[in-house]
Amino acid sequence: MSVTNGPAPSGDGQTFDYVGITIARSQEGDAIVDALCDRDGVEVYENASYNEVRARDRLILDFDELTDECGFPVDGSLIQVVMSTYYGRISMTDDAVILTHDVHEAASL
Repeated sequence: MSVTNGPAPSGDGQTFDYVGITIARSQEGDAIVDALCDRDGVEVYENASYNEVRARDRLILDFDELTDECGFPVDGSLIQVVMSTYYGRISMTDDAVILTHDVHEAASL
């Protein structure tokens, strides 16, 4: 886990294989980010009005896990409310929001 203040670094012309989600600062958004930042390989960049959460190749926001860790119901509707933007290929299932770098993986979800 890594938490840094300020914007995430750019790809600098190299292959950029990160996926990520920008989550608005709010009670719910901050709780979701706190739960996600405990995962291996997840980086969090804190800003005044939003947090950027990113990981290499794949980021999964599992609703059951987030509900348990946050103490309130987390589902696709809530993620859509607190999410400002994302990068990578996004898929939403009944159980999770999945961001992936691989277009073929995203197509199979």
